[in-house]
Amino acid sequence: MDPEWAPIRDDAAAQQVWQSVLRPIAADLVEQSPQLAEDVLDRIRVEQPQLMPEAQFAEGQQAGIESSIRQFARSVADGADPRGLELPAEAVALGRARVQQRVPLAFLIRSFRLAQDTVWEWLFGRITSSASDAAQQAAALQLVTSWLFAYIDSSLALTEEIYEGEREAWLRSAAASRTTAIDDVLSERERDAQRAAKKLRYDLNRHHVCVAVWLAAAPDAGDVQQVLASAGTALSRAVAAESTLHQPVGPLSMSVWLSRRETFDPALLDAGTLTRTAGLPAGARVAVSDPGFGLKGFRDSYIQAGHARRVATLSRSRAAVATRYRDVALAALASVDADQAVAFVHRVLGPLADDDEATYRVAMTLAVYLQENRSPARAAQRLTVHPNTVSYRVNQAETILGRDVDDDALEVSMALALLPLLPGLIAEV
Repeated sequence: MDPEWAPIRDDAAAQQVWQSVLRPIAADLVEQSPQLAEDVLDRIRVEQPQLMPEAQFAEGQQAGIESSIRQFARSVADGADPRGLELPAEAVALGRARVQQRVPLAFLIRSFRLAQDTVWEWLFGRITSSASDAAQQAAALQLVTSWLFAYIDSSLALTEEIYEGEREAWLRSAAASRTTAIDDVLSERERDAQRAAKKLRYDLNRHHVCVAVWLAAAPDAGDVQQVLASAGTALSRAVAAESTLHQPVGPLSMSVWLSRRETFDPALLDAGTLTRTAGLPAGARVAVSDPGFGLKGFRDSYIQAGHARRVATLSRSRAAVATRYRDVALAALASVDADQAVAFVHRVLGPLADDDEATYRVAMTLAVYLQENRSPARAAQRLTVHPNTVSYRVNQAETILGRDVDDDALEVSMALALLPLLPGLIAEV
């Protein structure tokens, strides 16, 4: 492979250092990009909490940082000129979202510098431990430092261009005034339903359901906001809503309010039913509130959808496509303090909280059994297994617990409600 970047293309010695030292390290950097992105996020949380005013923004932030680290690593591996690269889609989406969240450009620039420091420290450690001698080490450090600075400078220039263009469009658009109006309603600065409805062009004297819609990563094709909006449209059809209101809340997420003059059919809001009938775009996840009426219902539904999303996010790979607040309200309430929640689950469940699929299946069977008032038949119907299987697993659970579940059924039920969240809660501790 012939490198494109001039400092190595025109220097045989530098090219040798690139081949023997930098390219292998670049391959490792691609693999380490998720962890390094988390490290950058930790620094941002400490130094710039303004960049993540709500926890849900961390996902879009991590996707943007991780994609940029991977892009830089691949430019080193390929010998590409870092000044000729376009920003990754995730980073573009992040910059546009920060405009809508009214985050100053200075904070974005500072986050790039924090990422630069973090990646450079990692590179320094790898180069000093892998270079064959002091001369090779010095040459590799000089090359990769120039490469990294060139990449960051180019990325900052592109980010500023995107930010300013998006900001001008945003300030001219109706979306800016709508965002302000929604913020006023949610913060209770606005208490007049008719005045708010006029600003929002959305009738507030109705029954509302709020849905948090998000993607784990930017799609390979298509605009992120269009994908999220299409998910909102699909949900609107599925629950027979009469009007909708969309509001982007992050690079990969959106709040959607659905409303009706008459009450919503509870059966249509069931999480399993929505998963089967809504026809959501690939990769989309949704968290659904209970219905509420009027201005208060509009606010309450937003809060509930946010809590349901937090539970789904903590559940990680165990989360369903659709999460309904009513189904996870207990877990949402009990998981606010991550330290206490983790300690509680381990104290109550002991080895029944072990992180293996067989034990988890037994624990979840016990959870459904207790929810169904200790009826093996009803639990079996929900789990689509034979009642004897339910009874066998409940006996297994009691053996693992070392006691009858009736001894502390309330605590066991609460700990089981928290169990799917345990990996995410442990990560927060």
